[in-house]
Amino acid sequence: MEIRILGPVDIWRDGRSTAIVGLKQRTLLAVMVLHANRVVSHDRLLTALWGAKVPATGRRLLHNHLWSLRRLLTEGDAVESTPTGYLLRLRPGASDLDVFVTETARARSALSEGETAQASERFRTALSLWRGPALGGTHPELQATEGAALEELRLAALIGRIEADLTLGRHPELIGELRLLVAEHPLNEELRGQLMRALHRAGRTAEALDEFRAGRLHLRDELGLDPGEELTRVHQTILSGEAAETGKSRGNGESAPGVADAAPVPAAPVPPMPRQLPADVTRFTGRLEKLRQLDLLLSEEEGTATVVISAIAGTAGVGKTALATHWGHRVAARFPDGQLYVNLHGYSRGRATTGAQALDRLLRGLGVVDDEIPHDVDERAGLYRSLLAHRRMLIVLDNAATPDQVRPLLPGSSPSRVVITSRDALRGLSVTHDVRGIVLDVLPADEATALLNKLLGRNGTDDETDPVPELARLCGYLPLALRLAAAQLAGEPASRIGDFTAKLRQENRLTVLELREDPGTGVRSALELSYRSLPEPARRTLRLLSVHPGPDIDLQAVAALTAMSAEDASAAVDALLNAHLLQRDGDGRLSMHDLVRVYAGERNEADDSEADRDGALTRMLDWYQYALLKAMEHLSSDDSASMTITPVDDGIPDLPGVDEAMAWLERERHVLMAVIVHAAERDRHIHAWQTAALLSWFFYAKNHFDDLFMTGEVGLSSARRIGHRQGEAEILSDLGYAKMFTGRYAEHLSHQQQALDIWRAVKDRKGEAKGLRHVSYALQLAGRPIEAIEVGERCLALSRELEDRTGEFTALDNLAISYHVAGRYEEALDALSKCHGYWREQGREYDEAYCLIQMGAVHTKLGDLTTALESFEKALPLGRSQGNLRIEVDVFNGIAVVLRHRGSHAEALDHHEKALTLARTLRSRPLEGELLSSLGETCLASGDSRAALEHYREAAVYADEADDPYQRGFAYAGLGNALHALGRTEDAEKHWRTAFDILSPMDLPEAEVVAERMRAAGLM
Repeated sequence: MEIRILGPVDIWRDGRSTAIVGLKQRTLLAVMVLHANRVVSHDRLLTALWGAKVPATGRRLLHNHLWSLRRLLTEGDAVESTPTGYLLRLRPGASDLDVFVTETARARSALSEGETAQASERFRTALSLWRGPALGGTHPELQATEGAALEELRLAALIGRIEADLTLGRHPELIGELRLLVAEHPLNEELRGQLMRALHRAGRTAEALDEFRAGRLHLRDELGLDPGEELTRVHQTILSGEAAETGKSRGNGESAPGVADAAPVPAAPVPPMPRQLPADVTRFTGRLEKLRQLDLLLSEEEGTATVVISAIAGTAGVGKTALATHWGHRVAARFPDGQLYVNLHGYSRGRATTGAQALDRLLRGLGVVDDEIPHDVDERAGLYRSLLAHRRMLIVLDNAATPDQVRPLLPGSSPSRVVITSRDALRGLSVTHDVRGIVLDVLPADEATALLNKLLGRNGTDDETDPVPELARLCGYLPLALRLAAAQLAGEPASRIGDFTAKLRQENRLTVLELREDPGTGVRSALELSYRSLPEPARRTLRLLSVHPGPDIDLQAVAALTAMSAEDASAAVDALLNAHLLQRDGDGRLSMHDLVRVYAGERNEADDSEADRDGALTRMLDWYQYALLKAMEHLSSDDSASMTITPVDDGIPDLPGVDEAMAWLERERHVLMAVIVHAAERDRHIHAWQTAALLSWFFYAKNHFDDLFMTGEVGLSSARRIGHRQGEAEILSDLGYAKMFTGRYAEHLSHQQQALDIWRAVKDRKGEAKGLRHVSYALQLAGRPIEAIEVGERCLALSRELEDRTGEFTALDNLAISYHVAGRYEEALDALSKCHGYWREQGREYDEAYCLIQMGAVHTKLGDLTTALESFEKALPLGRSQGNLRIEVDVFNGIAVVLRHRGSHAEALDHHEKALTLARTLRSRPLEGELLSSLGETCLASGDSRAALEHYREAAVYADEADDPYQRGFAYAGLGNALHALGRTEDAEKHWRTAFDILSPMDLPEAEVVAERMRAAGLM
């Protein structure tokens, strides 16, 4: 475990961030970390939390907050009470501040001992701990004082790192970075002196002297002072023509005031700096002019530019990614905060990476975990820009298609740099951003020949009989073609190279020579030679792989696609890997370069019949659909009675339980999405809608709502294209629940009503019962509980008429929720007790868990807290066995409410925190709003009215966004209660009346509670 305050305050445990609920909790933890292993007085802590307005119950509330804080910390990290205050006892390396101070101390020690390279690396390690402005999410006053002092420490370490790099002779690389830093800190003489020395050492003495003059003007204008002794000495040294010496620097030892001291300790493991660049290209050759142009873009005024690498001739395979990657590795030291990489698949088979998907990957690369990644694309982009604002990173956006695909991924004001590769020049990007284009052509003849010789393990000669220059020419000097040809010839004798070249000349020369006019021909020629060297099973495998639409594939799917045994498929794949026509990643998944895929498709068209292609497509769709069905049998109780699914006898993944099924679905998620789209495009509409319907539960359970909406719309279109009304109804219902969870309740009701209408139209009475159940639930969420009960009772009657026992108890379970909401608690409990027995008898743990949660909530309303707690505790292991976080969230929140009623407020707050932490991984703002209202009620009961007000305000925002009448009513009622407790009766009345107006038309018992509060306050 590590407590992190050098950025947003959180706790890093087991590779993920644990959120800390509430501004006061974060502020309290930050203050304790700043003074770790020392007593912090009560007054200091109270002032940090409430400023000058400490409430009368402040000491008790402080104790409650500290109790919750203890529960977040692991054994060995303890908050101890003393007569004068509290002490946070941390082991060495348990906070990022401690690690930062230790690493910077070691770096300065290494620098003073002449271990300059080690010093530079240690400074970089220390600086990599910063994830944004320190003390994020704490009280503004704390950020303004201690946060500013921590920023001084960061700047001191940065100056120290630059000093080490200057000593190592990296002055050309530092100029661009120092210019940005001097612009940000114009009065910092150390930084300006370092910039002057870097310029002077780079032979740019005139510019170094200009910097001195500019600094002198700044100091005189702003402070009325002349440059200090050290900056003046650097100036004199430059004037004398000597090499600039290093001077005293705060980076060498002096620390900033205002931050608690920490003794050096052994460094603890910290989350790694992102280093996402792909491996450097083997035997990279040439491109020196292009590399120089890229270097220029990181200095002078061009240093703020976004780099675009595009190609004129030989667009695909010309080496854009290779150049970007190689350059990124060359200059990695200039980006102390690391590198990010994302393939946008702009010219790959299937759909390009969307802005939401790319931002998701980039945010994860920046250390943001599931619960911190917003659902909204604009919010993701905003968070991304914020995280980059103070970081110097290299961001490589590979294989972009359009300017619109790239724009959301560009930083705002940031010292980071972006390199974009694309087959398109992306000219539109220059309209909105400062872009420097680099046009990448094929290799010059001498560089192409040199690359081939390196790849073949040969020394080049000037002998006119040497076949390599001719081979390079026949390959069109295109890097991909050169590498693919070399893959066939590596280790062969020179005579074989000559034979190979002669064969190329005789059979494909015209095609190769057309390269400049047709960029694809050179690649096709090289691929043709590779292809002909393969055994027939590998050739056929390559051809049929072109039918597969996904970004990658596993060996079992290859076997199904090709109708081969697992052993034969493995042999064919190995042959393709050896020929560099397939790549295998670290997880064993296989993929093809986009040009290889195009070529494979051409060979498929030329060499295979329509029946071959149709058969491969059918086998692939059947395999994925049946494998998906088998996975879903572990996860969902929904039947597939309206589907026609072909069983597959062999090669289905072995998925013995829930964990394995979920892991398989996560691995195949993007492939399955591509399969759905591909099936629809090939008029395989039955496969398209059925696969979409089967997959929807997984997307719903894992909160992949962007994916669910996309596949759902495709599936819906397919069902409609073939007139499959039941399929249309199934997909409409699935989409409705996705809209529900994202807070779009009116659309949820509309979708469920449409589905019900279809089931009635096709006289599917079992479907009609399902539709009535879904409409009932949607009505309840829309704030129409009386109608919900009426529809639910009709659903129950129909299910009994159909003698559908499972349908009957599902309807009864759903009806119990409406009884509960309407305040008919005894009826709800009676229905739930019957359902619980049935679900338990049938072994349906998911339904049993939710039934127990509802029973716990009703028992709480009836005041039977012991039975309520027992119900929640029984539900928890059932939810975990299903891998369903939503069940855990509801259990923890339910337990928190029970504990609140018992007066155990500190324990209740602990359970609220657990619920919120898990809920944020689900990225559902309506759910988070519901939990914040519940947390607000507990804070109010504990006497912390200000914290309650904060939580209710946030809950009201979420409820307003979702137009959720229940949560709007509860949040505004809570706002009134909190404001009244703070003595603001006039403001309380406004919110109480809003709540009453929302809740009263729904005839809910909570409306009378609000009315009673207003009467008690003399307002009614």
